[in-house]
Amino acid sequence: MILRTKHLALSLLVLVALCCNACGVYSFTGATISADVKTISIQNFENSAGEGPSNLTQIVTNNFKNYYQRNTNLTILQRDGDLQLEGQIISFTLTPAAVQRDGNIDQATLNRLTMGVQIRFVNTKDPEQDFDQQFTITEDFPQNVDITNIPPSAIELMSERLIAEVFNKSVANW
Repeated sequence: MILRTKHLALSLLVLVALCCNACGVYSFTGATISADVKTISIQNFENSAGEGPSNLTQIVTNNFKNYYQRNTNLTILQRDGDLQLEGQIISFTLTPAAVQRDGNIDQATLNRLTMGVQIRFVNTKDPEQDFDQQFTITEDFPQNVDITNIPPSAIELMSERLIAEVFNKSVANW
């Protein structure tokens, strides 16, 4: 009898989860996408900052597409999606974050990389969700790391954190 009750409870839980996910109102990633929204177009990001690795635009653009594909059921189109996302990289700078005095010389003991993007988001089904906003993320590195020697994995992680913020603003309404 107890086994049957547990089986029934588990079956109901799975059914409710599938219904919530299938209706397009809620997903387990936190996205709240209207059922009539089926597609998203993500344009290539331009690097107007002029700094960073030569493939920074490709990294950011591909990470955006992968993130939305992994965390929603939306089909990605080249253009004219129900949701439209475009942006540009506006900053990629390394600045001293912590300074230590060594005799008469001030020396950076920690450097901070700042990456910023300007995002324009359009929801063709609900224009009240549209926004044009700047998102910025920072990461600290030891003093011996030069902007040209930042590990690609660190840029990938920064990009993922930045994309999570944009994702939360665009489809999770956080």
